[in-house]
Amino acid sequence: MSSNTPITGKYFALVPERQCGECMICCEYLPISCATLKKPAETLCPHCIVNQGCSIYEQRANVCRTWHCLWRRDAAMPDELRPDRSGIIFSLVVHEEPRYLFEDAHITCMAVKTKAVFESPLVAATIKRYIAEGILPVWHSFGGGKTLVWPEEELADAILNPATTRFAELVEQGKAWRERYESLIEPLQVANARFDSRFIPD
Repeated sequence: MSSNTPITGKYFALVPERQCGECMICCEYLPISCATLKKPAETLCPHCIVNQGCSIYEQRANVCRTWHCLWRRDAAMPDELRPDRSGIIFSLVVHEEPRYLFEDAHITCMAVKTKAVFESPLVAATIKRYIAEGILPVWHSFGGGKTLVWPEEELADAILNPATTRFAELVEQGKAWRERYESLIEPLQVANARFDSRFIPD
């Protein structure tokens, strides 16, 4: 599969008519660690001016220029889900080094103030859509912790432990999913290499 695979177009191209505007959720809730800027999660960047935006926008760090949440990347996401309006950041996370299988490339749904946001209709529908696509693992994230919501427990066990799983009826499905998923990792890493990875929401 080449780096032009549709998944890279789906998750790395920006929606033309969408702009961050006054949203500064990523500037507050995500950690930044680069040569010119270091700040912990849940701390507003010192360069932010509330209701106005970045005071050093033209000179902002490269990570701030290249990282975008999925609201900026996914045209199917409702406009109302801009993070400052919805209280949730949807993001694609791609790691260069191997990790736990379902973390190598995944979608993180990060509630910024309350876990109750996962139950709101638009948020729940969007999470269900990502799950229904069946392409990437989906995680809930809140308060520094995270939970794998897809693949669900039974399929995840069949994927990770095909020889010993109690869910033998899911083994073939699990093998097919793992083969497809692993074929996507390198193209996603190639596409992600264009972006500064030191701004990671999980």
